[in-house]
Amino acid sequence: MSRSDTGPTTRAERSEATRRAILQAADDLLLAKGEESLSIRRICDRAGVTPPTIYHHFGSRQRLIERIVDDHFAGFDTWLVERPGPADPVDALRWGFDRYVEFGLANPGPYRLLFDQRTPGSPPPHGVSALDRLRRGMAAVDATGRLRLPVDESVLVFWSAMHGVTSLALLGAVKADTRVITEVREAILARLVR
Repeated sequence: MSRSDTGPTTRAERSEATRRAILQAADDLLLAKGEESLSIRRICDRAGVTPPTIYHHFGSRQRLIERIVDDHFAGFDTWLVERPGPADPVDALRWGFDRYVEFGLANPGPYRLLFDQRTPGSPPPHGVSALDRLRRGMAAVDATGRLRLPVDESVLVFWSAMHGVTSLALLGAVKADTRVITEVREAILARLVR
């Protein structure tokens, strides 16, 4: 029988397996019920651990949540860059808009956790990375002299449009296969880009 068949054998392997079990339990609960309903007791019940074990591995409930959110932002960030975008900065914004909406529709639980269910606060490192990517894209359009508004204002306008249509599509108010999403994207680009 191989070591993988017998489970983790070293202390480090058991510790890592426990960390993964806690993360998975907390992630499942967060996606199902949201941050407000997440309790240490529920995580313990699902992961088969005691509260001190959670505090040993993560320090606090909030740090555990932040770790999960950052992991989901890492997945979002990867989704945005796993296929190369167009070289033209305006076409890259168009492409990024579509990728953002695609992520939300393909990953409704993580999307809601990242953008709809979060208590406002400072974004985790991978969340900052995704926002910086959009800011760099707007700055690239600005460098061509084609951006009508300041970069930071353009970022917020563009993100508001992406988030709005994605959230409405997840609610079923906008059908993903209609022209509404494309029309919103093009209207925002027409307003922001000369």
